[in-house]
Amino acid sequence: MFKLRNVTIEDIKDIILINEDAIPAVNSVSYEEFLNFYEKKTYFKVAINNDKNICGFLLVLPSGLDYQSLNYKWFTERYRDFAYIDRIAISSKFRGLGIGKSLYLDLERSLDEYNMIACEFNIEPPNPISKSFHESLNYKNVGFQFTENNTKKVSLMVKNI
Repeated sequence: MFKLRNVTIEDIKDIILINEDAIPAVNSVSYEEFLNFYEKKTYFKVAINNDKNICGFLLVLPSGLDYQSLNYKWFTERYRDFAYIDRIAISSKFRGLGIGKSLYLDLERSLDEYNMIACEFNIEPPNPISKSFHESLNYKNVGFQFTENNTKKVSLMVKNI
């Protein structure tokens, strides 16, 4: 069993370990970058188990930031107000238990000022689990983009809530 709670600064070191374990589905992020995200976030929660271990996290940023992510910029150029799922990562020991779905559904319940959620997942290298996950939650593809010197192709998705 697990529960969700807001991230604290003390959680960031554990979050980095989970994030690094999830590469290449997510990119590497430094401690300083996570601190910056912590200050700017719209939603940043962890799932913890009964032993108080962090099992995973979801980081969501508001629209309107000066954020250098190519995928974030893609949405900024096309949409005015959105909540952007920057990353989700679940510890390999806890994958397949519904933690990601719980975080996403909690996000949808928590957003008051936004009526759209934006995100992306890798098509190259393939991430079929993420594709199935997002489609099962009714995210719709609105475009594609190549990143990282054309080594990655992403599906850009939105969900109206």
